[in-house]
Amino acid sequence: MANVVDYLEKYYKDTNYNCAEAVFSAAMEAWGLDMPKETVKAMAGFGGGMGCGNVCGAVTGGVAALSCKYVEGDGGHTSPTLMQKVKTYIRLVKTEYGSEQCKMLKPQFFSKEERCYQTILRIAEVLDRVDQMEA
Repeated sequence: MANVVDYLEKYYKDTNYNCAEAVFSAAMEAWGLDMPKETVKAMAGFGGGMGCGNVCGAVTGGVAALSCKYVEGDGGHTSPTLMQKVKTYIRLVKTEYGSEQCKMLKPQFFSKEERCYQTILRIAEVLDRVDQMEA
């Protein structure tokens, strides 16, 4: 199975997708999960920390992707594997980068040339590791 990071350029640099849409779409392709375009549209409002610097769109895109892959029943509350992976994902992002908040992450890696690519690359690397961990 491919890694999410293998598809990031395609969805972030080669499209007009924001951080949430790009990470989500890259994960869907890497994991071989089909999603209708409307599902990607649902991610649009999470870019830029929901447009106001809250939880990074790359992080929320990763949570949405984990949800698509690991929900086992009727909703997340019935999926202990999902909830464990989400907790681990958020914990690792906070531990490695100091926060899951866009307003804290963006200044660390943003550049005019690449915009938030270096941020989403790092977040996607964490997502790949979490996905590959035993549940």
